Amino acid sequence: MSGEVPASADVIVVGCGAAGLSAAIEAADLGADVLVLESQPAPAGSTRLSAGYAVFCETDLQPGPANELYEDLLHAHHGDHDEALALKYVEAAPSAYRRLVDLGVTFAGTFQFAHMRRPWAHEIESVDLHGGAELGLRLERAARERGIRILTSVRARRLICDESGRVVGVNVERTGGAPEIGASTGVVLASGGFTRNTRLIGNYGAPGTESILPITGAGSLGDGLVMALARGADTAYMAAGVAPTGPADPRTGKGAMLIYSGAVILNRSGRRFCDESGLYNDISWAGLKQPGTQIFQIYDAAIRQAHRDTMLGRTLKGYDEFQAGSLTELMHLLEADSGLDADAALESIERYNGHVDAGVDPDFGRNHLVGHSGTPRKIAAPPYYGIVTVPGTTHFNGGLKIDPEMRVIDVFGHPIAGLFAAGEVTGGFHGRGYLSGTHVGMALIFGQLAGRNVCGAGSP
Repeated sequence: MSGEVPASADVIVVGCGAAGLSAAIEAADLGADVLVLESQPAPAGSTRLSAGYAVFCETDLQPGPANELYEDLLHAHHGDHDEALALKYVEAAPSAYRRLVDLGVTFAGTFQFAHMRRPWAHEIESVDLHGGAELGLRLERAARERGIRILTSVRARRLICDESGRVVGVNVERTGGAPEIGASTGVVLASGGFTRNTRLIGNYGAPGTESILPITGAGSLGDGLVMALARGADTAYMAAGVAPTGPADPRTGKGAMLIYSGAVILNRSGRRFCDESGLYNDISWAGLKQPGTQIFQIYDAAIRQAHRDTMLGRTLKGYDEFQAGSLTELMHLLEADSGLDADAALESIERYNGHVDAGVDPDFGRNHLVGHSGTPRKIAAPPYYGIVTVPGTTHFNGGLKIDPEMRVIDVFGHPIAGLFAAGEVTGGFHGRGYLSGTHVGMALIFGQLAGRNVCGAGSP
């Protein structure tokens, strides 16, 4: 634990990822004495494991208007989300971006994922680290420069309320007892999701979702969710939010996304089963329906090199690769190791290469590398590579019901006094879908809003 647990603070922030650090910085700049509690030994949570893409509009890198981003959000969310939260996101995005730049976060460019009419996803510039790790580092430095106390390995377990029902502090776990810490102004829950809580997944997830591999921070146990539920908080999109994001290697627990650089995906039967340029959570949903939920990513040396130069390639590492001098050898290696039908797989790659030559994919309509960007590549440059993956997740999308001021709403539709929330612990913004880059974007934008609103300052 980094420091003694104090008796009180003005504002307590539970969680030290992008949402929690953003909230803490805003509250501190408004004069509050802020205490951040992190259950794990290191800050940044799931943020540091991500590629760090964040969706903004009306910026120097992407001047596209807020109304267009909103339309893309609505499409990606399948027409079903909390409209007020989605509108708040696009309204606050430009100022949130400028605030991050002021805090020392630099952006290298933009990227266009599926469901995007423009490249809304802003890529973090690699200065000391890459992607989400770089973002987490910059925010942590900004917090410490302001004298914000960050206590690690201190797990918040319960909310403390006064006789009126207002949240006035938290109980925490530590060696020697569970002391109370008072919060004279309020508490912000930014503790992440529940991707590593099998009990909650069993309660809220659809059949089969228990097979989703979490590639999230170890603290993604749903602590903030449970704390608020115990005080009567309502939830939003809990069942719909238990969903996979991208493929991951079950042996190493690392995400692997070669598909957007040109890899072909096959099931255990050696057959393609979806458009590889589509949104990665749609690909993973399709993967859950495949034999053994296996997703084989097949690619060549040219694709591998191209991938290494992308942000996904720089941040998603550590997966096991199979390598061979010929496609035949590779498929038989994968057959021996993981049951891939080698003969069918060879036929599928030959057919796919023919589609690339013809410029049209009649099977699944892959006309680009990702979304509407890039041209598909043949699998034809040795050596050849394969990764055995399964549907994984970097986050869930359901959680506590909040209003556009980031106040937690109870089951009767009223704000719980003194309680705010931001980031993955909340639900409603994503609705029944997801637009790549909005998970980190939501943590940053809504985290800033929560930090200001807990101090009564509102939007800038």
